[in-house]
Amino acid sequence: MNFAGFRFLTPHPGWLPLLLALLVSSLAQGATIRAYVQPSTARPNQVINYVITVQDGQVNSVPNLRFPLQIGQTSGVSTSQQIQIINGRQSASIQLSWGITATEPGEFVIPPQTVVVDGQPLTTNEVKLTVENGGGAFPKNDQDPSQDDANRPILQIELGKKEIYQGEVVPVNVSLYVPRQVQLRRLGLIEMEKSDFAIARFPQTNEQSSTVIDGIGYYVLTFRSTLSSLRTGDLKVGPANLELLVEVPAEGQQRGAFPPGFGQNFPPGFFPGMSEPRKLEVKSQQVTLKVLPLPAEGRPASFSGAVGEFQMNASASPTDLTVGDPVSVDLVVAGAGNFDALNTPALVSAGGWKIYPAKRFVIEGPMDQNQTPTVERKIGYTQVIVPEAVHPSVPAFELNYFSPSQKKYVTLRTEPIALNMKPAPVTAAAESAGAAGAQVVAETPVAPPVADPQADITDILVRPPARSRWLAPTSTLLLRSGTFWTLQGAPVALFAIASVLAVARRRRESRLAGRAGELRAAWQSFESQASRADDQEFLRGAAQFIQVAQSGRPVPPGPLKAILDRYQATNFSAAHGPALPDAERREMLATLAALFRQTLARLSLLLLTSLLLVNGSVSAAEAPKAASASPDAVYQEAVAEIEKGNFNRAQYLAESLAKKKPPQLSAEVFQIIGHARYRQGDMGRAALWYQRAQLLDGRNAELKQNLRHIHERTRYLSFGESSPLRLASFYLSTNEWLILAASGVWLIFLSLAWRVLAGADRRSSWPVVASVIGLFIAVPASTFAALRPLGPERVKDISIVTQPDVNSYTSATVTSGSVISLPPGSQVRTLETRGPWLYVEIPGSPENLRGWVEAAAVTPLWTWDASLVP
Repeated sequence: MNFAGFRFLTPHPGWLPLLLALLVSSLAQGATIRAYVQPSTARPNQVINYVITVQDGQVNSVPNLRFPLQIGQTSGVSTSQQIQIINGRQSASIQLSWGITATEPGEFVIPPQTVVVDGQPLTTNEVKLTVENGGGAFPKNDQDPSQDDANRPILQIELGKKEIYQGEVVPVNVSLYVPRQVQLRRLGLIEMEKSDFAIARFPQTNEQSSTVIDGIGYYVLTFRSTLSSLRTGDLKVGPANLELLVEVPAEGQQRGAFPPGFGQNFPPGFFPGMSEPRKLEVKSQQVTLKVLPLPAEGRPASFSGAVGEFQMNASASPTDLTVGDPVSVDLVVAGAGNFDALNTPALVSAGGWKIYPAKRFVIEGPMDQNQTPTVERKIGYTQVIVPEAVHPSVPAFELNYFSPSQKKYVTLRTEPIALNMKPAPVTAAAESAGAAGAQVVAETPVAPPVADPQADITDILVRPPARSRWLAPTSTLLLRSGTFWTLQGAPVALFAIASVLAVARRRRESRLAGRAGELRAAWQSFESQASRADDQEFLRGAAQFIQVAQSGRPVPPGPLKAILDRYQATNFSAAHGPALPDAERREMLATLAALFRQTLARLSLLLLTSLLLVNGSVSAAEAPKAASASPDAVYQEAVAEIEKGNFNRAQYLAESLAKKKPPQLSAEVFQIIGHARYRQGDMGRAALWYQRAQLLDGRNAELKQNLRHIHERTRYLSFGESSPLRLASFYLSTNEWLILAASGVWLIFLSLAWRVLAGADRRSSWPVVASVIGLFIAVPASTFAALRPLGPERVKDISIVTQPDVNSYTSATVTSGSVISLPPGSQVRTLETRGPWLYVEIPGSPENLRGWVEAAAVTPLWTWDASLVP
């Protein structure tokens, strides 16, 4: 935004009559008047503005203001005018502003003032002003410590309320205080954290005023918007951030000799040494806001989440009609609240009426993102109904909402509208049939033919399944597919045989591995040679087995020591000793066998003990995991919270599954989050989670209907498939198409093999029929498998617009030209990233568009491993 300098009107005796003369216009509705102070909280001796706004009227005289004794007037009246044309209707407003200041802290009530408008005296509302010691204090600016307080622009957040209900819309103002000696060259957009709130975009237009704080004069630029909370608790609003380019007096230069704004119409450097440019980023304070949950007690079944204060009236035309004639009912809903959550008012008694979808339109309120968001709005519905029988009146229409002021749910009902309705004329065929039949006691009106009913989707379907089908990698899905195992029976059988052989081989190898294996090998070697070996070989083998069994430990006196002594006497002496009797040889074999069993038992006990210790440590490590709730249990709890209407809790539980390591993802979990976001009025994120669910379950009928409903509400843009074949390929996953194609190929080759093996019996026709059927299965299935894009291709660089009031621009700045408005839920494809901006491809007709969007306004469609997308 470029500022060639901004000026504020000051009192001048000749200005007021001229401005009042210019305000004469023919307006259809009566004038309204409202008073307020800006800001509503101040410090003692701070100059603020008392403003009276007159809508659709001509001011005939300026009032003599009445203030409490502690409040004094510091300046005369200044005036400004604004003219708007909404739906072809011209609306004009005039603002009368005075500078006032309070001399001491306290809460003051400025009494109503009387203003003569269009020759009639009108009375303003009373205004409350809070003056606190330290109230209204500015946050410290830590962005540029080198800049002194006198040249430091300041940003401050002001909320209309400190305690609200979830879904309630409240005004939020961000005021930029610019010291008078500072020239404002360029102003960016106000950015604010939106994770906990739905905040309407701050417009570029602002209200300008002036004030004096601690002896320093400021120009004040106030940007107005609205917010509503997405969750409950004590939440932090802000901080707000704003980038601006200013020119401050050069060091050693004083601007007091020049009028405010002098030199702004000259290019920088026109007066050398007078000022210097400086780029700043100012940040506001944080404001605590307490958000209360909506009570469950007394909640109507048709409650759609509307919170505020509303009024409704209805009118119908024509009122003189015949059964079958259409009646146009105009419904007007006015008030303050979250109008986006309002459903179309419903007939209390719809029997005997054919109801067509209503058309919604804006009567008063912001029409686009460049206008200032307001809490007060007025919307209209045009409802066409056709009577199918005689009715004395149009039934009442009903609307439910929660009232923060009354702290309860309220049901609005219009008054029935009287009708003068006649029965439909009896046809000639009916008259002749009545003459030929029995005596007619009374004429029965014949209902006229009516058109087929049209879909009128006014809400989402919430029908979560009892179990969640958790997403798994593609290979795991194939292995768990019954069709896959049925078609792959032969390789599975071979795998099973190979597994049995491998297990047997591993058992055999395990018996020969380690210390126990060495002991078994030594015993088998000795036992196989003991029966046929001579004395020397027998004793040598026995001695070697004893050494293996003892593992280098000394042999104690006893039978084993006697065998070793006999081995040394026989093998290492000249006499070789006497021959071994059979009885002695058998005794030695029994001693060695006992040694083998004892040593093997000891090794098995050590192995069992080590396994128990390892299993104990693993179990202790996994104990916390077992204690944590399973994904199925968390999903069941989220479904229960959805059914109770606790949407915040359901969203938290479902999102916790998506944030696990590894993530627990499913179409059912995504739909739970989408339901919760929709119920909170967050259309952008509801569409995001529904589209994520559609990636995993594209055939879900309820999911398609919910996306259709959101599209009818927001008209979001999406990339479509140009080819009907490519669109049809999404009916099955790639794995399913491949399995279908494989079964067709198997059918072809099995039937051909049977025909070849049949030999002489070639008269049988079923192999030919089976081959043709297999061909008709294999060719389309393989074609669709080739046409269907893989999961990573479906989500690559695709993002969803999740913020309201998003626009695309011709360059990476909001001051450039616009391309197209992007409703919440719209898809874009990122082509380039440049700081906080994205260069994107936008769906369009007849061809796609390109433009720049702010990165904070979009969210990637898929943030997990892209290979998980089917």
